[in-house]
Amino acid sequence: MQEPLALQVRQRLRPYITALAGFSLASNILLLVSPLYMLQVYDRVLSSGSIDTLIWLSVLAVFLLGIYGAAEAGRRRVSALAGQELDSLLIPLAFSRFESDSGQPNLARDLGSVQRIQTALQSGSLMPFADLPFAPLFLVVLFLIHPVLGAIGLVGAIVVFAVAVTAELTTRQAGQFSQGALRNAGDFATGLERQRSAMAAMGLVPAAYRRWRATQEAGQGFSLDAAKQDGKFSAISRSTRQVLQIGVLGGGAALALSQQISPGAIVASSIILARTLGPIDQIVGGWRNTIQTWSAWKGLMERLDGAEAEPQYTPLPRPEPDLKLDRLSVTVPGAEGPQIRPFSWSASGGQLIAVTGGNGAGKTTLLQTLAGAWQPGSGTISLGGRNLHDWPGPDRGRHVGYVPQDVELLPATVGDNIARLGEADTDAIIAAARAAGAHETILALPEGYDTRVGPGGTHLSAGQRQVIGLARALYGDPVLLLLDEPTANLDAAAAPGLINALRQTADRGAIILAATHDRRVIERAKTVLLVRNGDVMAAPAAQFLKLATGPGAGGQAAGRGGAA
Repeated sequence: MQEPLALQVRQRLRPYITALAGFSLASNILLLVSPLYMLQVYDRVLSSGSIDTLIWLSVLAVFLLGIYGAAEAGRRRVSALAGQELDSLLIPLAFSRFESDSGQPNLARDLGSVQRIQTALQSGSLMPFADLPFAPLFLVVLFLIHPVLGAIGLVGAIVVFAVAVTAELTTRQAGQFSQGALRNAGDFATGLERQRSAMAAMGLVPAAYRRWRATQEAGQGFSLDAAKQDGKFSAISRSTRQVLQIGVLGGGAALALSQQISPGAIVASSIILARTLGPIDQIVGGWRNTIQTWSAWKGLMERLDGAEAEPQYTPLPRPEPDLKLDRLSVTVPGAEGPQIRPFSWSASGGQLIAVTGGNGAGKTTLLQTLAGAWQPGSGTISLGGRNLHDWPGPDRGRHVGYVPQDVELLPATVGDNIARLGEADTDAIIAAARAAGAHETILALPEGYDTRVGPGGTHLSAGQRQVIGLARALYGDPVLLLLDEPTANLDAAAAPGLINALRQTADRGAIILAATHDRRVIERAKTVLLVRNGDVMAAPAAQFLKLATGPGAGGQAAGRGGAA
């Protein structure tokens, strides 16, 4: 059974937390070296005039402060290693969730959250929280010097802590609104990049800029409000510390005049008070970053809980070309009801099946469900006798090819894309490209199969991406091939070649489902699945074409096909 993510984090970080606590204990205890040194210098050296005592006190203080430096470096190193350990734990979980989540993907957000947490640990910005538990130790030392000085330190700590709590309560909502609005503006800008040509052609850039600016300004407005409040509370905290320093110095001087403490205790008390309030003041000063880091942490714990990185599995042999749908219903993630109601159907190898229906009928949703990208609303899908959605994705994917309607290639070479970013087998890559009719197209690229595509690479047309995407789907000779409008982006010369490639792939024993309105594909298919009004009906392709071209074709074709 998968352990809760919070428990996994505790187990992985326990050695680092233990080491951090040890280094922090040593570091904070050694912070008493300076005030104790000053106390001895004022009370012993100045009164005795002994140079030897001063030398040995100084040597001892320098030695102890050297140990303090080593302890401080050690805990920062441990904090950085803890960030690296979190990275190794959470990043695979983020990619695992990205693979299994059929709703709105959050990969970029999750990776950004992990980066924020790692940066906070490596930069030491969270170190004041490790120092905070030792503040009572310095208060005890102040009380030992004199109760009045201890009381001043206690009141100061309470005031500064109250400022921190008030700052959190005041800026929390504005900070959350700011993060949300700025994130939406960033997502909007990312979406604009994909539509650059259409926007430039239709003159939409100024309107898009105004829309982005409105969202951005809303986020910046909340951000400025939060910054204003942060600045106010930070100023209050710092001025309070200065007032308390004056209070300790003045109170110490009054106590020294009345012979209740020594003059050296005045300086020592001032240093100890600074150590007491230092962590609290640093926490108040970096409160916004702390809140953002905490929000990133909470979001990761919620989204990644239950994810399993690199599940262990036994690779199965190539499945038989036998596809069975048992009472399958198809649902769009987040929708209340199914887009396609339960139906049963089966297909064997060597078939090309055309999936047709009106726009928005659910053809794409059906293909994505059959590909394993989306979970079914109900029912099961089995390929070669194995439940397709219980099959680990890396193993299942070797036997499934999928070509979406809008093919997006990964930022890598053409050859790497066809090989699905796996170990490159040149012969298999070229064979897949030839089967897809993409070999000549690829050879015409600047560097052939070594041409880089994606951001910073060579720009490819929709038709070029389509045939390369088909080659990627055909790589490894898959058992199940799913295509969404495969001829939509191809010219009149390229489309027949692709259709012939599909027919040849089916002849080699594969099951091919192609969502299409192209009559040429339907003519080469054996069966047609008609998706209409939430139902799926099957008919032989020849019968469907005959009825589709006759009078009253639509309803009669579906009715004679019968519920699948």
